Amino acid sequence: MTPSRLRVTEKAVRPGTWGDRPPIDDDEARSRLLDAAEACYERHGVSRTTVDDIAREASVHRTTVYRYFGSRDDVLAFVMLRESASVIEGAQQTMEGNRPFSNRLLDALDGAIAAVEKSRWLRVLFSPESLTMTVAAAASTAFRDRIRQALRPYVDAAKANGELRQQLNPDAVADWLVRVAQMLVMDHLAGGQHDARMDRRATLRNFVIPGILSPTAADTATARTRTKSARR
Repeated sequence: MTPSRLRVTEKAVRPGTWGDRPPIDDDEARSRLLDAAEACYERHGVSRTTVDDIAREASVHRTTVYRYFGSRDDVLAFVMLRESASVIEGAQQTMEGNRPFSNRLLDALDGAIAAVEKSRWLRVLFSPESLTMTVAAAASTAFRDRIRQALRPYVDAAKANGELRQQLNPDAVADWLVRVAQMLVMDHLAGGQHDARMDRRATLRNFVIPGILSPTAADTATARTRTKSARR
């Protein structure tokens, strides 16, 4: 998802020097600012990185950063979007198909969380030191809208099929699932249980997903789980 220009802070801002290689267009400019932000996050830590740090790394004036991103939190939100793009796409692929919605959602959430845990950059962003800023960035309009856009078609289809509780708002479902995923990621990075993946799947299957299923779908999912356990 390409970030749009979020805010123009001055009417006529003279662009920074960009070193000796000016960007060819706005997309490259944004990408280079995000590259600079990542370098600063690695050097200083997410919470200690300032807009001035990012501007200095990119060889531009701080007003140039504000021309493309409205705030320091917006920069972090778009770094998260860029780094999590493959995670989101993988989750969308898992949600395709005709399997029960609860099974697809379980695999999509479990796979997405596992991918975050394996990603060097996403581990940095979700580390305890970065927690406050990362949670704020995840609540930003840009990040929230991307997750909603990714999940909405599948949630709408599940509601139409009677698999989800009818009173649930699709966007509220997406927001809640993101918060649950964040909690599980941070629990793992903080030194969670030995067999974290099995525990995570059990948490998602037994406590998280049933909360959004219709009574009929929840009963069916429970019956499938019991049948599988009996066969082992």
